[in-house]
Amino acid sequence: MAVRGIVVALIGFTLLAACAGPDPHAGHTSTAVPPPPAGPFRTLDEVVRWTRAASGRCADARPATMAEFTSYLGADRAKLYEPFVAEWATCAVPPFTKVGLVLFKPDGVRELQEFWRSGLADGSLTENPDFSFGDGFALTSEELGTGELGLRHLWCKPVEGTHAEQVPAGVDGCVFATTAGHH
Repeated sequence: MAVRGIVVALIGFTLLAACAGPDPHAGHTSTAVPPPPAGPFRTLDEVVRWTRAASGRCADARPATMAEFTSYLGADRAKLYEPFVAEWATCAVPPFTKVGLVLFKPDGVRELQEFWRSGLADGSLTENPDFSFGDGFALTSEELGTGELGLRHLWCKPVEGTHAEQVPAGVDGCVFATTAGHH
């Protein structure tokens, strides 16, 4: 009976040791990403603090100018977003050496949606915005924001064949989407 107890204990310790191995989610952000506050971000500092808390990175955040915004995104892409941006900052969130943290003007996200929906309708735009969106803010890296930090896509054009949880955005025809498999 004592031998049986020792064998059971050894099996238990072996299983415990096996389960304590490398984390299968190593390199992924925890699903315990701090949610943005209820209501839109009102300051760039709130965006920076949330990004730091959500990513565990972004220690080198610094405000940037709109001229830097154009240089960072390229003139054509910056022209799409700039009219709606109040201010922005950059920081490193490895593996990304530079990510833009964007605070929108009051009603800027709604106005961006109207602009985008109109551009899709008249053919001047062909794709959805490529930022990842929170409430009143966005990250310029859709991959980081939607893939790791729990932010959402903004779709003003349906994305066929993509399963997503969708909630209405501020403009008819646009939705905020969280794709399957993302946190």
